[in-house]
Amino acid sequence: MLVGRDTPTTCSAISMIAGLPQVQILAILIDSERLSIARRLRNLKKNVRREGWSYLYFWLREFLLDFLESLSSRQISRGDVFETLRQSFPGRAFTLGQFEKLNHIPVLEVGNLNGLLAAETLRKLEVDLGIVLGTRILKRSTFSIPRMGCINLHKGKVPEYRGMPPGFWELYDGRSSAGVTVHFVDDGLDTGDIVGEDSVLIRPKDSPRTLRRKLDQKGNELLVRCVLDLAKGQAVRRPQPATSHKTRTSPTRHQQEELEKGLGLSSVTQEQWIRMLKTFFYLTIFYTGFFHVVRGLRKILPKSRGCILLYHRVNDLADDVLTVSPQRFTEHLLTLKKYYTVIPSSVIAEKVRLGEKLPDHSVAIHFDDCYRDVYTQASPILVQLKVPASAFVSSGFVGTERIFQHDADKYPIRMENLRPEDLSGLTKRGFEIGSHTVNHVDLGQCGDEEAYRELVQSKHDLETILARPVLMFSFPFGRKNNIREKVPELVRQAGYQTMFSAHGGYVTGSSDPFNLCRMGVSEVHRPLDLLMEIEGLSLGALKMGWKKLWPNSRSS
Repeated sequence: MLVGRDTPTTCSAISMIAGLPQVQILAILIDSERLSIARRLRNLKKNVRREGWSYLYFWLREFLLDFLESLSSRQISRGDVFETLRQSFPGRAFTLGQFEKLNHIPVLEVGNLNGLLAAETLRKLEVDLGIVLGTRILKRSTFSIPRMGCINLHKGKVPEYRGMPPGFWELYDGRSSAGVTVHFVDDGLDTGDIVGEDSVLIRPKDSPRTLRRKLDQKGNELLVRCVLDLAKGQAVRRPQPATSHKTRTSPTRHQQEELEKGLGLSSVTQEQWIRMLKTFFYLTIFYTGFFHVVRGLRKILPKSRGCILLYHRVNDLADDVLTVSPQRFTEHLLTLKKYYTVIPSSVIAEKVRLGEKLPDHSVAIHFDDCYRDVYTQASPILVQLKVPASAFVSSGFVGTERIFQHDADKYPIRMENLRPEDLSGLTKRGFEIGSHTVNHVDLGQCGDEEAYRELVQSKHDLETILARPVLMFSFPFGRKNNIREKVPELVRQAGYQTMFSAHGGYVTGSSDPFNLCRMGVSEVHRPLDLLMEIEGLSLGALKMGWKKLWPNSRSS
């Protein structure tokens, strides 16, 4: 296999192919040649000619952002993250190095894949077929060495969408679907004979990132099918049809902004500037020692404070404020293990009920709704790191194909719900289970009778499945306007001992047991962002504190 980058998507594709009984992967060749300074300058000059001198401003911004990101990533070791993932999911490889150890297949850095070392290595291996994933355009001196030649996974339909980047131009052109193609490599760019094709639908809420993820998944599945057909001698090659379409190239910044506007997305340029300034602010707080001073003061103050982090789902498919990837979730947990004491929700609830001081630097972890990846993706990582967590479940979704309204309205990918056996499995893995109503209703809008019915029925449903009491409740949507004054009393009457919100804030020993605040976190929270949120030093927390001190002040 000939690989350009070591990514989880690449590892997933290779692992799937390695699982085919008819296929033997002899080696993985990585293009490890770095761009020379001269080449970088040529690329810079080319882009300036293409987009004007303003490109230098863009280039400088990207350089500064990358530099700040590299500094912010030092909170947690990347090696520790991937090692934790490997231990959490035995048999899965998240890096090519892990794949090499797991499958005893050599991973070789050969410099330029069009160089002499790569060619000599391929000849010595005497491979039947080369599989190309995300690398430079190969020359005949490389792709012709395998007996059958090389195939390439292209995340686009050919010939209309030869070139790059995956998914962008289909969205730009207003297409209803985007394709993936496996084709043989020849002297052109994505012009070789087709071996297989497939497609994904483009939903109204798709963005370039969500579409790319769908293309990654569909492309890996197609590649496996094509490799298997080739191994069995059942593959059918067909030449690409003649076309007048030009090969696609990277979009200009104007075209990117045009697409963002058409899709109703926030400006990437604006997001990057905000991210860069925020990162600089957080790095200053952390490395000047102010962060540690604040932590020290909290420890000696008589009034303790805890933080409850609210997640919803853990997967690599979605891309919104309710989702965190397994890798980012692992980064969060390692950060929490390093700086905080993660305790069960029942401990926090009991301390609050008794008016006792919370443990120093205490944090709890919650999941809301009913997503199955809490069991399949999140719980193995939590078990591996010995971190407790709680799941608040809308019982009417358990074991069904129902879709939460917030997903139906906003997101193009369907999420699987927890099954009854998953709930039992979560308790065996140390989870505490709470209620989240039956139908995920807005308790700020429904009447008392409906609210009480939802509270009682959900408790009964979950206790029937688990054969144990369910004493905690979190209300859906979780904002202040989603709860009415009468509801906490209804929650008490239904037999619950604690109720959680989701409008931000912290828990203290003097908090109301029926209004325990939680803080939503997702993929956008890097470890550095998470630290700032928990300590109340994030921009959002500082803004909230300002409003409490000066409630009548207006933001400019």
